[in-house]
Amino acid sequence: MADIQLSPQLFEDIQDAVQKQHPDADQVVVMQYLGAVMGYLLGSQKNMLPENRDALMDELCAFTRHVYDDVSQSQQQMQQPPAGEAFGIWEPSKN
Repeated sequence: MADIQLSPQLFEDIQDAVQKQHPDADQVVVMQYLGAVMGYLLGSQKNMLPENRDALMDELCAFTRHVYDDVSQSQQQMQQPPAGEAFGIWEPSKN
């Protein structure tokens, strides 16, 4: 796969493009459009053998899962306190 650059501007541009087509689109609808575009573009490849299109679809789905897992893991790590640091409320013992 090619190296791609994700940026907040890219996400905003894509959402703006979907909003022009579907003004009430929420995040789920935007994702549906992205999936439909991927499927349409891949399905329209007349110069590819069907088995190559199927293999590329599998590769793209696996890549999507990889990005999802990476972002989810990063989000979880940002929500957890750094290892070895205390957090919470300390109360003295009642002895």
